[in-house]
Amino acid sequence: MLIHLEKEAQIPAFTQACAYERVFGSKALTALRAYGTADNRFPFYLCVEEEEPTAALYLSGGILTISASEKVNPEEIAELVRQADVAEVNTSRALGEALQERLGGKLDSSCFMVYQGKAMPEEVISLSPGRLPDVFDVLQKSHEYYRKHAKFDTWSADWERRLSLGLSEVYQLERDGQVIGTGSIGSEDDECGIVGAVAVVPEWRHQGLGSEISRFLTRRILEKGKKPRLMAGYDAVAELYRRVGFVECGRWGELVLK
Repeated sequence: MLIHLEKEAQIPAFTQACAYERVFGSKALTALRAYGTADNRFPFYLCVEEEEPTAALYLSGGILTISASEKVNPEEIAELVRQADVAEVNTSRALGEALQERLGGKLDSSCFMVYQGKAMPEEVISLSPGRLPDVFDVLQKSHEYYRKHAKFDTWSADWERRLSLGLSEVYQLERDGQVIGTGSIGSEDDECGIVGAVAVVPEWRHQGLGSEISRFLTRRILEKGKKPRLMAGYDAVAELYRRVGFVECGRWGELVLK
């Protein structure tokens, strides 16, 4: 059964389902803490089978984010995708494949990773709190996704909301008076913090700065007493995170439908 999350009493079950996959689950839980259940722009859903929560779902900007157990019914989620005119689904590789069989689309995948290294050394590079216009500029210069799909007003409004509530953190790296890199803790739950949006502008790449930004964010999460996790954007970049101390712990799937 698929439930539109509307009542405070449903939040514990939603939180339980967010723990099935920590990266997407923490994103959904952070969004819930930022916007609550009353904001119709950001609907949340809960899948339940025999009174057991099987998936937590969060829809924003046509992107459906899902943390699900193996018991989830993909038919119910596929029907939601059709009804809500979803353009992209982010979930586990296995559920992404099940949804692709029902909906079509293109499925991309890489690995979830969790930090298994030692404590970060004190000489880790320092970053400054990020100014959103500068951070967005770095992201657009560094990633095609941000050039094609992201709009500053929507992106920055969401970040301002989460930053104001202490739910996320964003940083920037400067050289010669210019912002040349960025990284963030995009979401958190009670167990982990998620390293996200690490980027260095093309002319400053291949100098180890991406690894240094990742180490800074990893240490920041460890200082909070939480487990650093992340989603490698593609398999080749996972090697960068392995050098930092991350290991693969699963596969994600991005199902693009439009």
